[in-house]
Amino acid sequence: MMRHVADRLVRDEDGASTVEFVVLLPFMIGLLGIIASASLYLALASDVQQLAHELARSALPVADEDDWCTQIEARMVEPLASNLPLLDPERVASVTCGIDPDSHLLQVAVNYDTRGTLGAILGSVIGLRIDSFQRSSFVQW
Repeated sequence: MMRHVADRLVRDEDGASTVEFVVLLPFMIGLLGIIASASLYLALASDVQQLAHELARSALPVADEDDWCTQIEARMVEPLASNLPLLDPERVASVTCGIDPDSHLLQVAVNYDTRGTLGAILGSVIGLRIDSFQRSSFVQW
């Protein structure tokens, strides 16, 4: 009788899929974490690139002046960054500018601090650490 019960329990496959699910669940959660943090980082990098491009475009009318980079940083960072969904104007660490007189290219580079953002928090959980993004844009003037 005891042997019959033991044989039946060994052949019983009820709950086998539950065990597989429990074994695979941590990997699935990790994969979702990687996807979510990578998506947030890519979206944030895109917004920083958009900010750099919009700042470069807004610099065209004042690019002949001596302090044009200071002007666009003081006047345009706040309103432009406020209109981009993932950016906080307070996190714009620096804006650097340059003009190449030979090619007539105007460059604006934006350095954005990502520490404390949702993407950085999720990224640190999975071992991805990016403290800032720097993106630049060129326009011809």
